[in-house]
Amino acid sequence: MLFDKNKSIFLDQNPLFSIITVVYNADNCLEETIKSVINQNYKNIEYIIIDGGSTDNTLSIIKKYEKQIKVWISEPDNGIYEAMNKGISLCQGEIVGIINAGDTYTSNAISRIVESYQNQSYPSIVVGDCKEFQSFDTQNWLIVSGRLNKLPYKMLPHPSVFVPLSIYKEMGVFNTDFKIAADYEFLCRCYKRSVPFIYVNQIIAIASPRGVSSNYYLTEVEYFKARINNDIPVILSVMNTCWSLVKITVHYLLDYFYIWHFVESWRHGSYR
Repeated sequence: MLFDKNKSIFLDQNPLFSIITVVYNADNCLEETIKSVINQNYKNIEYIIIDGGSTDNTLSIIKKYEKQIKVWISEPDNGIYEAMNKGISLCQGEIVGIINAGDTYTSNAISRIVESYQNQSYPSIVVGDCKEFQSFDTQNWLIVSGRLNKLPYKMLPHPSVFVPLSIYKEMGVFNTDFKIAADYEFLCRCYKRSVPFIYVNQIIAIASPRGVSSNYYLTEVEYFKARINNDIPVILSVMNTCWSLVKITVHYLLDYFYIWHFVESWRHGSYR
């Protein structure tokens, strides 16, 4: 069934944003994430933090900013996507953004996303660019583009993706059968059902180096599964997966022979 634009709610000119942060034992980086949300120049925001039962100093940091957090929960969960779904279930805003601990928004990120909605007559998924650091011990980074021309064969930068709550209600939330690529599967699901996407040509978020999704082979396997589950053309899906596996293998070989850091230096500040 295709996305029903007529059934979906229309967005306010000054919509309430629900921002979700999912965290577990991240006392070394959570505070910067919180500050990037509460110091936005757009103020109509409800902030929700879902903690997976941290045992470090994470809860102390959350309590430090408790007055500026709409709701926070700390309890064990079955992974990052279950935690995200839990956060979405608590949202009351018209638009939902998810920024994980360690990632940050640029200071005008939300106001820039609002601008993109103001001329829209129906809800759309809005995507901006994301500056992504490649490792914790270097300053090498690149821009992960939010351009839409390669959908559905490209993962969009999740910290820079904003989804109206009405779309989550109609399309469903994250499929927790996926452990690495449930966010990509959600985007494929929306694409297949003709949900509108809008690209914002601006850096919206800054991402720390990848965690579990840095296992590129497993990630690519889940990407392929997500495409097949959503009836994305099989031949193109296979070709895309094979090409990605080749690139991943070349990356690992270059890294093994200590050449990859030269490639990273060459790509510093480049687009992907």
